[in-house]
Amino acid sequence: MKHRIIAAAALACALALGACTSHTTATSWQQIAAGVGAVIGETRIDPQIAKVSAKLARYCAEVQTATLAVDIFAPEKAQRAAQDARIVVATFCAAPPRNLATALASLASAYAALDAARRT
Repeated sequence: MKHRIIAAAALACALALGACTSHTTATSWQQIAAGVGAVIGETRIDPQIAKVSAKLARYCAEVQTATLAVDIFAPEKAQRAAQDARIVVATFCAAPPRNLATALASLASAYAALDAARRT
């Protein structure tokens, strides 16, 4: 129980320190994710993440083609979601996560990519 309290406090500190930088930049989100990943360390779900990630890597081309097709042929109301899906898939395919720490960094990168796309 004591270790969980210390880990939770460290996680809160990592988030607070990461949030000190501007939360709208990709670098700051990656810093937050890296801090959380460092606090979490190796987890029991890392092998499952690696397994799913390997499957994603094998099918990246097909998934990217499918998201592009949905983006092109989707009704106007759904095109924003389809574009977001394409950006997220491209981000994960560029660097498939191998464990929880890299999955958090990938999520941060995907969020930053979505944010950047919406600003243009």
